[in-house]
Formats: sequence, structure tokens, C-alpha cells
Amino acid sequence: MSGNKYEVALDETWELFGQYMSGTRAGLCCVISSEPLSEAAEKALNSSLAALGYGHDACTYVVPGDLDQQALFVLIEGLDPICTVAADGKSAALLGQAYHLAVPSGKATRLLGRTAVSFLDFESLLKTPQDKQIAWALLKKLPRFGDKRSQK
Repeated sequence: MSGNKYEVALDETWELFGQYMSGTRAGLCCVISSEPLSEAAEKALNSSLAALGYGHDACTYVVPGDLDQQALFVLIEGLDPICTVAADGKSAALLGQAYHLAVPSGKATRLLGRTAVSFLDFESLLKTPQDKQIAWALLKKLPRFGDKRSQK
């Protein structure tokens, strides 16, 4: 076995759950959606996270499909992202079941020490400039990466 324990866990996670994931292999943000997101939605999330200091292509996308709540928990903990985004109500509900807590739409919450935000339907918020501002306002509740003010 080579690498550190985080690399080993990441490798095992991709080996077990790779069919449910796409995007960046070691994403700083895990985005969960009940259906694959459109290219425009992925671009909007990547741009938003880049603006928050996470760099480009910071997202690992997860479409849980037939995964149960326990498997989703193992998947997310294996990825060990800095933050999590639930892109729709169905994925937020599954995320809440996996972590045994409420994941309210339109608000930030904590999942074992990491910040998570949840949308009822992220895709629909990309249709008008006003709705895009609503989405951005929620994404700004994620911690800024590398910002010393957020570490105090």
C-alpha cells in the first residue's frame, strides 16, 4: 500500500463508488444531485467555488442513484470534501438521512464539521439574473478557502 491514509481512502472511494461520481477526483466540494447536472449548472458551480478561493474544477459530482443513505455517507466521508452542496430537494433529503439531521433548503448547515448548503432546485435558479443572485447568496455561505478570517 502506498500513499497517505487520505489518498488510500480516496482511491477506495472511487473504486467502490466511481460509477456514481464525476468531476474532479479529489474535489474540495462534493455536489450531490438526484439527476446529472447540466453543463451550465456545473460551470456555474465551478465558477462560484473559484470565486470563493477553491480554484477551478473544485467539484466532485455525485448522483446517488440507487445508493442508500449509509452508502452515501461512506462515499462522502471517503471523499472528505471541505464542503457539500445538495443541488435539489431529493438529494438534500437523502443527505439528511445519511447524516441523521435536517438539511434545510436555502440555508447552510453543518455535516460532521463541514459546511453544507442545499437548494430546492439549483438548475432552475440559473434562468434569470435575479435567481442567479439568490443561488450566489447561498453559495457565499460556504467558507472561503484560504481566507484567514474564516479560520478564526
